[in-house]
Amino acid sequence: MKVVDLSVLLYDGLVSFPSHPKVVFMDHITHDFSKPRYQAPCEGYASKTIIMSDHSGTHMDAPYHFFKDGLTIEDIPIDATMGDAVLVDVSHKDPEQPVTREMIEEVVENDQLKIKENDIILFRCWPGEWNGEGFHQCKSLDPSVAGWVIDHKVKAIGLDLPNADINENMQRTVHLELLGRNIMIFENIVNLENLSKKHFYFMGTPLNLKGMTGSPIRALAIEEW
Repeated sequence: MKVVDLSVLLYDGLVSFPSHPKVVFMDHITHDFSKPRYQAPCEGYASKTIIMSDHSGTHMDAPYHFFKDGLTIEDIPIDATMGDAVLVDVSHKDPEQPVTREMIEEVVENDQLKIKENDIILFRCWPGEWNGEGFHQCKSLDPSVAGWVIDHKVKAIGLDLPNADINENMQRTVHLELLGRNIMIFENIVNLENLSKKHFYFMGTPLNLKGMTGSPIRALAIEEW
């Protein structure tokens, strides 16, 4: 089996998006504190407390993120979070230029990509290091991309930026068009440059959290079984 991890490493102090809270890890119980309760050879145990946004790191948006009556994360069918996937690499674009439908169609044609109904499409938009200089200013998906996704009847998209919409687009067109149709969105996907294939199997299952607007995921690309 050949697997590429597409997930951000979560750590104490990580900020995934400027307006979101940082990740906080705290000691709950340490080995030294709990050791007196146990007998040798047990040296005690440790556990941590985690405080973070449900959109920290590599994560999945639930429709409830933008729709009051939308599905929360535990209501999303598990098969919506995994399946055949296609990489559409538009990272050659100017970071100040949004990804358009025309760009995607050109890459699909040039790379001879086959898009099937219920595929998952991952967009590589950023050529640099995740969270590096210029990362949060890189333009993501133009509203026209939502139409392309809907027309191709894919079940989910992901991208290597923290916002599927262009940050300045306060109408959040891509989120509304896709989540309104229960087409899932994965954000902060990483390591797309490490993929050796354009077609692979993707898994990005969320935690089974009640009532949440999203969830961190462990995103994996399985290139060979």
